[in-house]
Amino acid sequence: MAIRIQQKDFKSLCDKVTNLDSRLKPIIEKFGYPPFWHREPDFATLILTILEQQVSLAAAAAAYKKLKDRIIEISPENLLKLTDSELRDCYFSRQKIVYARHLASEIRNGNLNLKKLPFLHEE
Repeated sequence: MAIRIQQKDFKSLCDKVTNLDSRLKPIIEKFGYPPFWHREPDFATLILTILEQQVSLAAAAAAYKKLKDRIIEISPENLLKLTDSELRDCYFSRQKIVYARHLASEIRNGNLNLKKLPFLHEE
């Protein structure tokens, strides 16, 4: 079953983890709670994650913005309409084009359902 952590519960969950592992307490005392990061579990987030691999977050954000400016809605269908040249214009590397196209194709063809993914067994 998928567990979705809400921002309002984040600090109390951090406290619970700190109680389980006392080595974390001095870290939170010194640096404070970690930021609460959340991204929607969707295709656009996976594309951003692909773009973030092995580059700075700023470079990935620029590529994502360029893609979003070009296709407005980042969906499998819209991404697959772009040529490799158009994706390169959005700062996709050759390998990231392959990954993004494969992901989009698997979703479009029904082989991957992102809504069901959190409910699947780990294997």
